[in-house]
Amino acid sequence: MAEQTLNKIGFLAMIVTMFAKKHHHTEPVAYQYISKYGGDKLLVDCYGYLHTQDYEQVVEELGDYCRRKGGML
Repeated sequence: MAEQTLNKIGFLAMIVTMFAKKHHHTEPVAYQYISKYGGDKLLVDCYGYLHTQDYEQVVEELGDYCRRKGGML
């Protein structure tokens, strides 16, 4: 697997873990929520920018994005 792909997977896993902890959910539940509202696609598509930002801020912005798409967390 290409290094860039592995980096994206690691980044996505880290953000999902942090999102789960922030919202007091398990990682599978957090990923289902993020995926339901397109947040996983956002993280992958915008990886080039997002991975250079503060991860706590990325988690906050991800929550905002999901809420704009209809999420309730």
